[in-house]
Amino acid sequence: MGELKGCLQAILQERAVAAGPDKEGLVILSEEESGMDVYISGVPNTVTVISLQQASQLSILREKRPWRRICDYMLIDDRTDGCEVIMVELKRTLQEKGLEQLRRSLPIAKYLLAVCEVEMQRTWPCRFRYALLAEKRTNRLDKQPIRPSAQLSTEDYKDINVTVGVGTRFDFGALTTGG
Repeated sequence: MGELKGCLQAILQERAVAAGPDKEGLVILSEEESGMDVYISGVPNTVTVISLQQASQLSILREKRPWRRICDYMLIDDRTDGCEVIMVELKRTLQEKGLEQLRRSLPIAKYLLAVCEVEMQRTWPCRFRYALLAEKRTNRLDKQPIRPSAQLSTEDYKDINVTVGVGTRFDFGALTTGG
């Protein structure tokens, strides 16, 4: 196990560390409110899957909703050359508020990494990526593709570049390269 992965597992509450990849490299991300499941294949065993569905931003922030809304998951890959953090928001349909949740998740990722840097007395150069994964484009049946399959594209939103996926099965490599 890599140093960063070990540190993350040591500092986080057990309920925050989601099941990592199985022997075939499969991770299942679940959205509690909607009951949606997304399958990510090809996930290396160096990845720590963190569920942020029960977390929120710092409790000293005012209760204004946008400040406290963050992504559902972070997939942190502890590589020999640093780390790659993929912030993942799951939605039933594509929605702009999912993009905003991703954008507001960066401080949490940086905080977790900073805690590990203090604990391990070293630094990790990290790349940050964002993925909005939706089961379908819209709730309107007449606007859906006839044969839906997982599709990825990239979209600029404010100051971030987001991989946008429609479907329920995705490849980890495609999420790290932006499609």
